[in-house]
Amino acid sequence: MKKITFLLILLFTSLNIYSQSGGWQWSNPKPQGGYVQNMKMIDANNWYAMCDYGVMLKTSNAGVNWSAFSIGYQSTLYPGAGIYTNLLSGWFFDVNNFVLGTASSRGIVRSSNGGITFDTTQILATGSGSVYDFHFINAQTGYLCGTSTLKLQKTTNGGLNWVQVPNLGTTTLYSVYASDTNNIFLTSTSGNIYFTTNAGVNWTTSNVGTTSTLYDSKWINATTGYLCGSSGCFRYTTNGGANWQGTNPPTTGTMQRILVSGSTIYVGGFDQVNIYSTTDIGTTWNTIPFAASGQYSTFNIYSMDIVGSTILVGGTYGLMNKSTNAGANWVTATSHTTVANMVDVYASSGNGRVIAIGSNTGGLDACVYSTNGGTTWSRGTGAVPNNVLSDLSMRNSTTGYVVGRFGIFWKTTNGGVTWDTSRSSNSALTPYFCNGVDFVDDNTGWVTGGVSGPGGNTKIWKTTDGGINWVEQPQNYVGPVGVRIEFIDANTGYTVGVSQAQKTTNGGANWFFITTGLNTTSSYNSLVLTDANTAFTSNTNAQIFGTTDGGANWSNLNFPLTGIGTLFCTDWINANTGMVAGIFGTVGKTTNRGATWEISQTGGYTTMGVDMVHQDTAFAVCGNTFGGEIYKYIKALTGTITWNNETPSEYSLSQNYPNPFNPVTKIKFTLPKEGNVTLKIFDITGQEVKTLIDGLSFRSGTITYDFNGTELSSGVYFYSLFVDNNRIDTKKMVLVK
Repeated sequence: MKKITFLLILLFTSLNIYSQSGGWQWSNPKPQGGYVQNMKMIDANNWYAMCDYGVMLKTSNAGVNWSAFSIGYQSTLYPGAGIYTNLLSGWFFDVNNFVLGTASSRGIVRSSNGGITFDTTQILATGSGSVYDFHFINAQTGYLCGTSTLKLQKTTNGGLNWVQVPNLGTTTLYSVYASDTNNIFLTSTSGNIYFTTNAGVNWTTSNVGTTSTLYDSKWINATTGYLCGSSGCFRYTTNGGANWQGTNPPTTGTMQRILVSGSTIYVGGFDQVNIYSTTDIGTTWNTIPFAASGQYSTFNIYSMDIVGSTILVGGTYGLMNKSTNAGANWVTATSHTTVANMVDVYASSGNGRVIAIGSNTGGLDACVYSTNGGTTWSRGTGAVPNNVLSDLSMRNSTTGYVVGRFGIFWKTTNGGVTWDTSRSSNSALTPYFCNGVDFVDDNTGWVTGGVSGPGGNTKIWKTTDGGINWVEQPQNYVGPVGVRIEFIDANTGYTVGVSQAQKTTNGGANWFFITTGLNTTSSYNSLVLTDANTAFTSNTNAQIFGTTDGGANWSNLNFPLTGIGTLFCTDWINANTGMVAGIFGTVGKTTNRGATWEISQTGGYTTMGVDMVHQDTAFAVCGNTFGGEIYKYIKALTGTITWNNETPSEYSLSQNYPNPFNPVTKIKFTLPKEGNVTLKIFDITGQEVKTLIDGLSFRSGTITYDFNGTELSSGVYFYSLFVDNNRIDTKKMVLVK
């Protein structure tokens, strides 16, 4: 009986991906990645940031160090895979207790331990839409508002359950303030505000004298409040919103956030490197540049907060800047400037050198390097701004090459400190999108690429003078761009692309197909060689294939998860030990050539590149439109799932063993056919306390989950199995500590 055992490291919604000692850790520079949508300064040292792709950041030392938490995982929109939803809003009762609002049907996540664990609640109205703002009157009673499907909703149990407040029609609401349960104030589009004095039985609609969208409001009491919005809108009231006064705006741009500190009011918004302050309710404004040295000429502010004289500003590209003297001086609240949409990474096993590259649109760092294993990073110089990079090939820790759009061919001889771009000019590669590169010595190398778009011809070029001159190589196929190329020596090399793989034994003079055993209906995105006969590749169908006979035959290594989509990259340190990674930050690791798999998630959106230093250490890069992430892997064993590939005859859920237990027990279930599996734990009141498996798509078989109940209190619990959203069975278990 063949068994496949794989480890699930912090994969699920209810677990913080960094609560353990190992696994994937968000590496400097940080924060990175998508927009900082909202932030909260609890005090001078304890700060939270809510970001795109389900990432929450936390610091307890005023931004010197940050921890990252992945909390937006869900599978309802894409069965068998995780989709990260943007975190847009939050309400913080103290440093440990808070609720966060998302941009999806997931709705609300809550934590009572500072983000170590989360529970999820579902908005009970129509169920989908973005949560833009919260306001709580006390620890139990509060309100949220959002898109037209959500409107205004109320909770009386600390955010566990929500009920829609009626009589508001169909409108999008951007901010909410409640002085008590009767008096509620809302901002909306077209300069409209809504307020009620009888808990929503009746609503009054008013216009503040503008057609601007009103994005944010701040109230210092029930009568005095301030608004900001699009087209430089700023308004204030001193009589509870009965009348509003407008002043000379500081800018014509969008004002996204407003802060009030004593008699000083701050506003900030889009396409700016300034925030604005006033001490006379907008009669005059002070312009406060917040960009640190070397940062951007334009920037979208999505979030601001203030404690005392410390101001924190965040937004585009994951950037956060802070001032500790009311805006007189600014420094980055990170250890480095933000990085581009990252696509590839290299890590040396000997000297701690790590190099990462990406698409550096918007003036982001396209080439960064570390000399201490990712603890700190520096910007590589010489890289031309606003270019799209695609592949990094390092011959050793000092010499390597980068290719990309419009014939980009860059070279470093000092481990990424500087990049020589001179060979990109007047090259045969210039008209083409270069997708892959590999060199076997200082002079001999190959590049793949072609004309972008469907039907574009794929080409292979060779140089024998270090990239000064390139000669197009013959090939046996025509197809869209999207191939990789790797050589083991000057003669033997492989290339993969759309539905195929090819090999040469004479340095690229001739190529022949090697597709036996491959799925020829998929496109192949990665390629790695460990010797002349051993190669691995991954495809768009969540498959990874390997060959041990020089490509004559390929075998499917049976990646355990189905429906996960594209596996973008793979790296192997020998014929048995490797990693494969792809969409939704999913990473698979094996030490026995695919007989068993360890499945984890980096916390990023899409893992575009992975590089193993050795069996227990690896680096990965993730990309999205607005920035990238760099992660470091440290071996950690936290829980196991064992999959037996014998096909049972029926669905079943067995009694956990041992029972009672302290703190580890086994939960076994069977699947007669492939299905999307959810495994949940509930307390004796029926409240969900943990999601162990959240919509993962498994092949048929017997699955055993090793559950660790360390985080739970002693008591009676129930666990339920769902397959394809149908409840299969529920069992009782007893935890005794």
